[in-house]
Amino acid sequence: MQKLALVTGGTRGIGFATTLRLLQQGHRVIACSRTGELDGQVPHEFLPHLHVIAFDLEDVGDIEAFAQRIKNEFGDVQILVNNAGVSLKNEQGHSNTSLTTGVQEFHRTMQINALSPMLLTQQLLPGMQKLGWGRIVNVASLAGRSKTAVSGPAYMMSKAALLAWTRAVALEMAPYGIACNAVAPGRVQTKMAMQGGEEVNERIAKSIPIGRIGQAHEIAYAVAMLCTDEAAFTIGACLDINGGVFMN
Repeated sequence: MQKLALVTGGTRGIGFATTLRLLQQGHRVIACSRTGELDGQVPHEFLPHLHVIAFDLEDVGDIEAFAQRIKNEFGDVQILVNNAGVSLKNEQGHSNTSLTTGVQEFHRTMQINALSPMLLTQQLLPGMQKLGWGRIVNVASLAGRSKTAVSGPAYMMSKAALLAWTRAVALEMAPYGIACNAVAPGRVQTKMAMQGGEEVNERIAKSIPIGRIGQAHEIAYAVAMLCTDEAAFTIGACLDINGGVFMN
């Protein structure tokens, strides 16, 4: 049965691949991003079911109005994929360290990667409760589960916080038929991953048991699976998708 899905950061990278996968599953999809511009082609037959909206999740004060706009124009969201996120770099193009991470970087990273998903989820949960069905998938990271060689402490903390939020929502919302889960990708071929340069990806690939970095569609497959009716018994889980780097 067709449901209404909202994918943040849904116009490029993992978000865009997830948008396509959910469209393939027969859902209506709202893809939001700062620019509202798709970074890829959408098959013609899916276009009537796709809505692209420009919205910057850094504007946390506007999230309530954004959620109300979605409800007024499209109805209650039944599937929420909190995918939008940032990995900030310094002037040299590298992540800051434990000694150099500053207050501004911490606040901005936590705001986009953890606070905004929390606030957006809060706005959309009542609609899911009313319907007695909902799926929430938070796109975390290997950095929040273990460690990272390329992203800084603020990023690691924000993704760990997102995983904690996932468990909190899963516990409270399970009686309402709402399944909240997370995926934790390792290195994936996206524009964000290219910030460090191709040589970084090549070096990281050598440390991955499968021998390569991941592809966005491989993450999207797992996200979409968690959005199905059949995933009802999967609550508060984190799927580690990293080619075997982290096994728990």
